[in-house]
Amino acid sequence: MLSIAVFVGACGHTTSRDSTSASPRWPGAPQPIEPEAVRPGPAQTSNDLVVLLPKANGSIGAVVVRSAGSSPVVLDKPYAAARIVGAGRVQPLTYDAEFAKKEFNATLAALPARPVTFLLYFLEGKDELTPDSEREVERIFAEIAARSDPEISVIGHTDAVGTMQYNDQLSLQRAQRVREDLTRRGIPEKYFEIAGRGKREPVVRTAGDIPEPRNRRVEIILR
Repeated sequence: MLSIAVFVGACGHTTSRDSTSASPRWPGAPQPIEPEAVRPGPAQTSNDLVVLLPKANGSIGAVVVRSAGSSPVVLDKPYAAARIVGAGRVQPLTYDAEFAKKEFNATLAALPARPVTFLLYFLEGKDELTPDSEREVERIFAEIAARSDPEISVIGHTDAVGTMQYNDQLSLQRAQRVREDLTRRGIPEKYFEIAGRGKREPVVRTAGDIPEPRNRRVEIILR
């Protein structure tokens, strides 16, 4: 039985496991030199395939593949692959891009959507969004609505103007305001977790009582 590991633009490490199956063939792939790599022999052989796919934006990370006693094989290019053909034997390959897209289409479609972060900004001393952020809410709603079972963290922040207690309350009000805007559009409240961090986590550090628009924000993390 063939075991396939698919990595999408990520860094990782994988090692072999034992199997008694023969090594598979696929279109365009070079065949191993060793006869025992394609025929079951007395010793156990592994039958694992690792393929590195690019992210949607084309970026790529790296994966290290090794089997007991073998030198590591680094996959760091789109559609680079490695087949573990037995204990201590790792065969580097280049997977055909079009074949990979067809082969792994169902697997990729089943993966959960990647986390996304949004920032909304507020007027000074208020829980009222800036005009630009008001327009951004509709785009955020569309992104949430496209997910079947979202997890939404809404975290409010303030700048350094005012006391700690005042800013804790204001940051929480800002998070609540964003949640209300989204639930009013139809997102169930059960998907939300909200928090207020006051002035503890500024994006831009300033002296006390200095207003900073970039710190007056709500961070939305969508998973």
